[in-house]
Amino acid sequence: MRGRKPHPVTIADADAPILQAVARSRRLAWFQVQHARIVLAVAGGEPIQTIAARLECDRATVWRVCRRYQRGGLQELLLDDPHVGRPQEISPLQRAQIVELACLEPIAEGLHLTHWTSKDLARQAVADGIVAAISPRTVQRILHDVDWQPHRTRYWRTTRLDALFKERAEKVLWCYGHADRLARQGFWIVAVDEMPNLQVLERSPIRRAIPGFIEQQEFEYTRHGTVNLLLFLIVHTGRMEIAVEATKDAEHYLRELKAFRRRHRGLKGVFLIQDGDPSHTAGDTAAYWSGCRGWW
Repeated sequence: MRGRKPHPVTIADADAPILQAVARSRRLAWFQVQHARIVLAVAGGEPIQTIAARLECDRATVWRVCRRYQRGGLQELLLDDPHVGRPQEISPLQRAQIVELACLEPIAEGLHLTHWTSKDLARQAVADGIVAAISPRTVQRILHDVDWQPHRTRYWRTTRLDALFKERAEKVLWCYGHADRLARQGFWIVAVDEMPNLQVLERSPIRRAIPGFIEQQEFEYTRHGTVNLLLFLIVHTGRMEIAVEATKDAEHYLRELKAFRRRHRGLKGVFLIQDGDPSHTAGDTAAYWSGCRGWW
């Protein structure tokens, strides 16, 4: 497609390598990259309409950018954009203050937010007078440099180091530490826990990854209810035995314990490690322990 050519633009020898580097940059502001590409294209004789279509701008922008370069050179072309403003330098102190702001909970700044976003931090940094202006992308880069991710969260539980916890922990750790020796004597260390209410979903076969395409999985699925799994981890071998329970309660828990004992009747006994789930501490379960003659 033919188009009207702007006035000829001559690039100074010293400016050419700078413009080429800016045109290829992935880190500079978009207006700087676009301006460099426009000037290089015009200087190369490309029609204005072709440039506008390729760079997704209007023809007036191409004319305006060329006049800016002819009038003020690189200084005005790359640093004095009237819409974006002169790129500011973020000092080390300002960076530290932005990181310090990200370490605060938003409620400390009077904001009813659970977590910071880069837009919220940028807006608050300006409101607090840390910087005159800053983009969310710049905030992201500052936090990335210090490996700080205020938008993420992870659960944890505070340890209660009371006497009962220490007593139980010492017993459990002693079992783990002596699992091999006890196994040679005919006693296994077994840890047990449930995975309740797992959905049983049926999907079409997945499409395996091939060069140029990632693995694909069918979005639609058929529900087949839920299932409760009871897992026995045999510590000294790392092997696991799984039992499927229709219901998660003491009755089914006891049934699987008895089945485990029948499968391993040759053992002298088992040190069973379990949590305080209601099915583990129910009255029927306690009665079973007292009647098993110390095998468990």
